[in-house]
Amino acid sequence: MRKQKVIAGLVSALLVFSIAPAMADPASDRAATVEILKAKYVTVLDDQHKTLLALKEQMKVDPSLLKQVNAVLTDFDSNYAAIVNGLANENQELQPIKDLCEEEVEEFANSIYQLQQMVKSLKTITCVKGKTTKKIVALKPVCPKGYTKKK
Repeated sequence: MRKQKVIAGLVSALLVFSIAPAMADPASDRAATVEILKAKYVTVLDDQHKTLLALKEQMKVDPSLLKQVNAVLTDFDSNYAAIVNGLANENQELQPIKDLCEEEVEEFANSIYQLQQMVKSLKTITCVKGKTTKKIVALKPVCPKGYTKKK
């Protein structure tokens, strides 16, 4: 009886220590994480890009504003490309990409808010020269030479 207990204990110990734990497939785990990151961040970045393009259309009336929105769009495009390429590269670690996503989504949300405030501060004046009228839209609108501001 004692021998049976010892043998049963040894067999149990061998079974416990010889069984390897199940390992998750790193490729499928990475693919699932990439899909989560795309759903969480890339869709937000796509929406932010659409908003920036709409702001660019509104800011075409003022060269200084257009320059600012173009600078934000250039920064956006380079960071977006880094994120998309990092997610597509299977050798790239995902944590730096996730950190970049979080940082850039917040940064561009702030930039968009500031640009929207600038658009709200645009003023429109009407300038008259004889029977000709022009509407001028700018942060600080000024009538062209020869025109007077209509009251």
